[in-house]
Amino acid sequence: MAEFRKGNGAAWLDLLSTLSGRYQGEQLDTVATPAHLRAWLRANDLEPRSAVTIEDVAHTGEVRESLHRLAAAAIRGDGPAPSDLRRLNAVLRNDQGLQVSRSAHGLRLHRPASVDDALARLARQAALDLSGHGHGTLRACGDDTCAGIFLDTTGRRRWCLDLSCGNRLRVRAHRDRTGS
Repeated sequence: MAEFRKGNGAAWLDLLSTLSGRYQGEQLDTVATPAHLRAWLRANDLEPRSAVTIEDVAHTGEVRESLHRLAAAAIRGDGPAPSDLRRLNAVLRNDQGLQVSRSAHGLRLHRPASVDDALARLARQAALDLSGHGHGTLRACGDDTCAGIFLDTTGRRRWCLDLSCGNRLRVRAHRDRTGS
């Protein structure tokens, strides 16, 4: 199974990172199969009770790209594309709400019924962040070769992942300064 990028501040933003190379010629989709999508959903506490199908994979990719365009537009200060807004609202209509039960340590969220239900939970997070009602500010990664978008709760964060993008830019800047 693929290793999934995390640390963008919200699971919906981590979903955007499942397509690497978005602005480059060669792209890698780490949720391109039902097994990989199920693994990503499991890693984000969104594993559905139902089977994950190839249709779910295609739908997830469409939702992911709409969310990416909505986030990029928000960062630029542009209005959302009507088609992306319609898709977000369609996904939100699948929201079955959250149910909880008791666990040994308090409450436990019930698993989503389906991939559509899991995507609706992600869309709910996205809607809050995109509308300015989330807990931070959306930012694009400072590495222009990266398509990462993250939630900045400090006002100081510059990269989606400091260990990859941040290190890459620091090495590049050091080489530029020293001529090596």
